[in-house]
This record gives sequence, C-alpha cells and structure tokens, in this order.
Amino acid sequence: MLYTTKGIVLHNIKYADKKIISKIYTKDFGLITANINVGNGPKAKIKSGVIQPLTQIECVISLKENKEIQQLSEIKCLFVYTELHSNFTKICIAQFLNEVLYKCLKEQSANDDLFDLICGTYQWLDKAVDNYFDTHIYFLFELTKHLGFYPVNNRDKINAYFDTLEGKFCSTTKNFPLGFDYWQSELFSELFSYSLSYQKKINRSERLALLDCLLHYYKMQIPGLVEFRSYRVMQEMVTEM
Repeated sequence: MLYTTKGIVLHNIKYADKKIISKIYTKDFGLITANINVGNGPKAKIKSGVIQPLTQIECVISLKENKEIQQLSEIKCLFVYTELHSNFTKICIAQFLNEVLYKCLKEQSANDDLFDLICGTYQWLDKAVDNYFDTHIYFLFELTKHLGFYPVNNRDKINAYFDTLEGKFCSTTKNFPLGFDYWQSELFSELFSYSLSYQKKINRSERLALLDCLLHYYKMQIPGLVEFRSYRVMQEMVTEM
C-alpha cells in the first residue's frame, strides 16, 4: 500500500549506478530503510540531490509489513537550508547530530515529538544568527527523553554526583565514566534549564566537558554504541571557538 509521509534522510548507501539504500526517519512510521532509484536526467523522478543526508522531505512509500527494505517512489524537498551547507560550524554540528541519530535511533513506530525535535532543531540551527554553538549539547540532552534514559533532576547538597548507570544524582562519586565529579555534575545539572532559545554562555573547557560527559552517558546507557567519527571534529571545533 502507498503512503505519503514526511521524513528526514539520515544515511545513504549507493549499491548500484542509480540505486540507493537510504535510512530515513519518518513522521508516521519511525525509522525505515528504503530502496530508491535516482538519476540526474530530465526524466528522472527522483534527483540524487534531493535524497542527501539532512534533507527534510515528503515522500511516497510502498510499505509492506515484515519487509526490511521498503520502496520509495516519489520525493520532494520540504525545507531548503540556507546556511547548513555553507557555514563550517553549522556543518560540523549538523553532521555530528546526524551521526548520533543514525547510530542511536532504532524506533520502528511513529513518534511525533521526536520527529519535530529533529526537524525543528535543524531548521533552527540553519536560521540562527548567533548563540548556536551549543546546539549539539542541547540536542543530545533532549534526545535522551526519546531514547529512554532522560536523567533524573534530583541534584541537591546531598546528592551532588551524577551516576551514569543509574541516570540520577547520588551522594557518592564514582570514577569517570561510571560517574561525574562535582564540577562535571554541576555543569550537567544546568542542562535541565537549556533550550534552543536559551543556551547558557559557557567557555571552551565547559563545552568540551559537557560534550564528553554526554557521550559517555550515552555509552553507559546504550550497549554496544560505537565511537562517533565526528566526535574528534567537534572537539577541534570547540577549541577554536
């Protein structure tokens, strides 16, 4: 049966001259794998440029139950980025978030809030004039809500140290990455008040520490999560800010 849905392209694998296997996170069906015939000629129904990673699309899918790879027959671009492919800092942030999504998302069902978070964050990043350098930190923290390990906001004078296995603040500290020290825990606790429109001004060392803490928290919560290739690029980018 044919369905029309919105989606965002996460990853492509070219396996023939005019064929692509694409991972797409959709509004109505969650994460799908789709077979796509592409071309650049005047008669091609789907141009290769429309199916690039990060592209927000509307597509027609022939969806069949119990089939791993679906057939995608029509695509149109829903949002044209103006800076996400030209501003170096924004490119680094967007590609890093894309890798996180590709490696962490496993959902096979609809999640409107998650879809809106993903598309809304990319659109906001594309349009932002300033105060966007910590978008990846905000996004990683928000994404934990949808991955099932959003931290408990219970930090006080007694429970001052974050435990990455328990996902909450405790009275005793554990060696990193099983837990955060007092300074790391304090920084981490401030993320509960973050939003896209309110990103607290932090210095380079704080930004690097938060990124490191968040990624190690992910690794403690997601078994078998492999290293992010774009992590080193993000570290280098932060040191230049």
